[in-house]
Amino acid sequence: MKNIFALLIVCSLVVNVFGQEKTIKTFTVKEAVEYALQNNTAVKNGKLGVDEAKWRNLEIITTGLPKVAANFDYNYYFKQPISPALGKAFSGGVLGNVFTELAQTNPRIAQILSAPSEPVSFVLPHNISTGLQVTQLLFDGRYVFGVKAAKDLMKTARLSSKMSDNDVKYSVMKAYYQAEAAIEAKSLLQENLKVIEKLLSDTRATYKEGLIEETDVNRLELAQATLESQITLQNQMGEVALTNLKFQIGLPLNDEIILKDNLTELKAEIQTNIAEQFDAKNRIEYQMLETGIKLKDYDMRQRRVQYFPSLYGFLNYGWSSQSQSGSELFKKNSWFDQGLVGITLKVPIFDSGEKLASVKQAQIEGLKLKNDFENFKNASDLQFRAAQSGFNSALIDEANMKRAQELSKRIFDRSTIKYKEGVGNSFELQQSEQDLATNNLKFIQSSLNVLNTKADLDKALGK
Repeated sequence: MKNIFALLIVCSLVVNVFGQEKTIKTFTVKEAVEYALQNNTAVKNGKLGVDEAKWRNLEIITTGLPKVAANFDYNYYFKQPISPALGKAFSGGVLGNVFTELAQTNPRIAQILSAPSEPVSFVLPHNISTGLQVTQLLFDGRYVFGVKAAKDLMKTARLSSKMSDNDVKYSVMKAYYQAEAAIEAKSLLQENLKVIEKLLSDTRATYKEGLIEETDVNRLELAQATLESQITLQNQMGEVALTNLKFQIGLPLNDEIILKDNLTELKAEIQTNIAEQFDAKNRIEYQMLETGIKLKDYDMRQRRVQYFPSLYGFLNYGWSSQSQSGSELFKKNSWFDQGLVGITLKVPIFDSGEKLASVKQAQIEGLKLKNDFENFKNASDLQFRAAQSGFNSALIDEANMKRAQELSKRIFDRSTIKYKEGVGNSFELQQSEQDLATNNLKFIQSSLNVLNTKADLDKALGK
């Protein structure tokens, strides 16, 4: 039994280990964006916002459609209301003569007339009433403007969803670029480290033979330690960037992710000559503000028409039953029906300025939105100019960094050859290696800046 029990534990551990295997996925930038547009929370909420707007529109429209309601009421009078000295009302005059005649055939009426001071109740203990009510809005100015605004409400929801998509696309692209830059920077530093490790190994062998000073070894050891520190830093930056990318696209953080695009390929896809003219109308924010102004106008107008009368029609039909005991309530001959049809006209007369205050608030909100609209036009133009300038500067800086990278590579190669041949010194070699590592990182950063500023420019153009 113990062996079987131990075997079961081992099997369960194996299952858990295999069940916890991480999923590995590879992405290009386009694939990462497409994945994000299906899995990012902001995108999902944007789509839910569109669905919510559809139901909101239906809610507005149905306020003007017929409504049917049913009611059922049961009441039990544990103490019945009474009318005192009711018999006195039936004595004397024409009414008294009528009830005197009825008393000859109805013992209950005879009893009432024989005791004129005795109180009597016209309500039986058990009461049921049930019915149907149909109501229909015939005229209400607020409903008219509500229906007109429904279309623009839907448009606003769709624009908001599209804006969420664009924001997610922008964030994913930047996260992808950052992660790839960290990976490539680490790769370049590792190549430098391999060269330094080989030189350090040869230098140590030469030092053992007594042909060079220990300082030469120490300088290369320092270069090796510096590179290893830089590689560790880039590795950490890469892990953080990949985690951020997984978060942006909606991928579980425990999953592994591999990037298929490199910076060179990504830069080859962008257009460096931007000949497009800026037009704020291409921005989603412009369309949202424009639609928002229309909605505010509808809101103000529907508040104004609260001064107008509203008209409703209704139809009521119901049944009621009363009995001395609960068992008699549902007898066929104990039920009585009634019907009612009519219209209700509501005319506002005086509200102490409540409607006026509401209208004034709507007017002020509309003016504020128009000011925001004008401010956006100027701000978006400024954003485009800054993004265009940043992109052009990034292109120039990248060209300079590329040239610096190539020169530092030539200097390092020459210094390496001279050091191996014994005509160069370790200080010159160490300095050239540091310059090469620095310029490699600067070139990677300049390439990243080109991609990021292009993304900024596209966003400013409303792409």
